[in-house]
Amino acid sequence: MDTLKLSELVGQEIVELRFHYVPRNEYDLQSFHSYIKLSSDTIIDIPHFGDDEYLQLTQDNITYLKESFDTGDSVTENAKSYFVGQKIVDFYFSYYNGEVDLYYSAFIKLSNGFYLTERNFGPIGVTNIDLKILDERQFHEEVKRLNGIEVDVRSFVKTKNAC
Repeated sequence: MDTLKLSELVGQEIVELRFHYVPRNEYDLQSFHSYIKLSSDTIIDIPHFGDDEYLQLTQDNITYLKESFDTGDSVTENAKSYFVGQKIVDFYFSYYNGEVDLYYSAFIKLSNGFYLTERNFGPIGVTNIDLKILDERQFHEEVKRLNGIEVDVRSFVKTKNAC
């Protein structure tokens, strides 16, 4: 069985992004998930794990991502201007006590210096569940905030190259 690796995604260009927003799921939470189409026609979500082996390419996984993308809502033209045509430069993952913190999606660094991330779940009306586009300053402020609550943010590219 083939495996899609994060290292294979670095350098790929984003063609389009669509999303699903559910105002109230079965757990009485809001949920939000983005699906990104790359120039290779690969569809990914925003990862949570910093392992190089990102996704087993089973027919079920491929079908799920394709259907999620195809039925997703489009983002605004203004939002698209930040990431369409940009290449993935790196992924930044959040860790708490040395373990991946699943509460946070990866920050995807783009070739124009912006970062994409998302907040997936939260209480209705309390949490901003959405796609987030950060510039370099906003990203560093968010990393500083996370460090303040003992969440470490690590570069996938630097971590992979250090191994």
